[in-house]
Amino acid sequence: MEMRKLGPYQIGKKIGKGGMGAVYEAVLEDSSSGSPERVAIKALSPHMAMAEGFRERFEAEIDSLKKLQHEGIVRLYGYGEQDGVLFYSMELVEGTSLEEELNAGRRFDWRETIDIGIQVCRALKHAHDHGVVHRDIKPANLLLDKQGRIKIADFGIARLYGGTQLTTAGGVLGTADYMSPEQADGQPISERCDQYSLGGVMYALLAGRPPFRARTMTEMLQMQCFSEPEPVSRYAPDTPSQLNGLILQLLSKDPADRFPNARVLSRHMEAMERALSRPVEPVDEEPQSESLPTETPFSDPISSAEDVSPLMPTEMETAGVPSQFFDAPTIAELSSVADGPSAGVGSESDVADQPGSLVKRFTSLDDEVRLAREESHRWNWSLTAQIAVLLLALGGLTWGGWYLMQPVSADELYQQITKQIERDGTNDLRGVSAKLETFFERFADDPRTDQLRPAWEEWELQKLENRLRLKSNLLGSDAFSPVEQLYGAAHSVSRTNPAHGLAMFQALVALYDPTDATLETKTSTDMSVDQGDRRWLILARRQIQKLGTVVEELTATQRAALLERLTEASRLQSSRPAAARRMYQAIVELYDGQPWAESLVEEARSQIDDSVIHHPSADIN
Repeated sequence: MEMRKLGPYQIGKKIGKGGMGAVYEAVLEDSSSGSPERVAIKALSPHMAMAEGFRERFEAEIDSLKKLQHEGIVRLYGYGEQDGVLFYSMELVEGTSLEEELNAGRRFDWRETIDIGIQVCRALKHAHDHGVVHRDIKPANLLLDKQGRIKIADFGIARLYGGTQLTTAGGVLGTADYMSPEQADGQPISERCDQYSLGGVMYALLAGRPPFRARTMTEMLQMQCFSEPEPVSRYAPDTPSQLNGLILQLLSKDPADRFPNARVLSRHMEAMERALSRPVEPVDEEPQSESLPTETPFSDPISSAEDVSPLMPTEMETAGVPSQFFDAPTIAELSSVADGPSAGVGSESDVADQPGSLVKRFTSLDDEVRLAREESHRWNWSLTAQIAVLLLALGGLTWGGWYLMQPVSADELYQQITKQIERDGTNDLRGVSAKLETFFERFADDPRTDQLRPAWEEWELQKLENRLRLKSNLLGSDAFSPVEQLYGAAHSVSRTNPAHGLAMFQALVALYDPTDATLETKTSTDMSVDQGDRRWLILARRQIQKLGTVVEELTATQRAALLERLTEASRLQSSRPAAARRMYQAIVELYDGQPWAESLVEEARSQIDDSVIHHPSADIN
């Protein structure tokens, strides 16, 4: 291929191709600037730049990378536009992507998987601290260099906090195999989306496959939103149960069930790696003092100050870019790029002097920093005045903040709680839980605690149910007591069949508290049931009360509809006895065994018997 230039770079071989353009190896002609001589050039073709959304996505990727300077993220060197070709130069790394490793048949053990997870977390923490969510963490975007270090690439669909969100025509950006449920459902994006994707990557490294497999994009998005993955230990039996539980926690459907941030997740994995490795350490090694992490999913088991970045050499290593990155016409295929060396320039001054050139400019990050400093010196006095004004405003804000931070009184807190409960109800008390806890902690002697106690007890039970779901995700059904298993089964059935679920909850209470004939008492009287199971019986009674109302309403609606069908069958009895008899038989078939429909089913049976007597030859076919 004939060599061409983009900005100060001489273009070499193509090393990647994908949806937004192509990636080339390139050489900086003038290396006196101190920039690396060999780089990777990512170019967006003029054809793709004209397509809706692609130019914005490409420029957003540049804006994201400009914010990020971390050993675990592919570094940006400069960017520009020439002859309609948008491009930027970045760190070139020699190695492969994790996807290429998996496709070659490599399977990662649990130590390698945890190490990769820790490296990715450190890089993600840096990105999240700068307001950037990657949104497309997957094996193809994680580059493994020859020293075994991970670098995150392709911020093409990253979103800046508070920035304009870019979407495709379908409304979803990202790779479906590793997409978080909130992305798949079009919900607001947070940094915990990257945690979910990382959990999928760790799953794939161990199992050799992503958590879900589907035949269509729609089916995959549905599975990401509603299906639970099989434990990774099914495909990788040597996976420690702690790591299996951590991956399932990262793959939780509710973002709140994942970790608070990448820093906490990183430290949790660091502690897990040390704890799991300790039994196989040589006896002559210096003992470690760290203790095992607690069972609390969000505990921060390491007490050091800031997280420690992995050791990296001063010189930037080179690494290959996976071919799955891009899928658009390459520069070599574009007829719009001028042939010959005159198509490129070596400096910004050359650009301005070239007649007819379509080059806008090339800007290196070093030049951008230098220009910013010069501008800062030029406006020094103006900035000083602005700082003075800012300090005055800050003083006012400080006083206002001090005033607002004064402890809230019992009256104010009580009014806030009652108003919020009146507005939102008690079905989900997470929004008011912090205020409830503050009230009971600071004003335990206030007589109004008795009025708030029902809401407090309701919140405690809601937390218990949330822990049941988390425990199910982390440990599986084997970790449950018989009462917990029966409760979970009844709760699952009640979602689709409230009447059957109600009967199961009633049977559960009757089985473990036979003296409670009314099923209405607040506590269990069977002393053979331990304290933990008694709480599940209390929850079962709450479900009985809720489902009783639901079933009563459904029964009224269904009974009215069934009466209307009986009336219609009776009307047809004289003129079309065969049709009436089919309706009666359908009623018996559909509603037999339903307690609320017993009298109506008996009525239908009697009408069938009468029709046999009075119309023995009626054609019922």
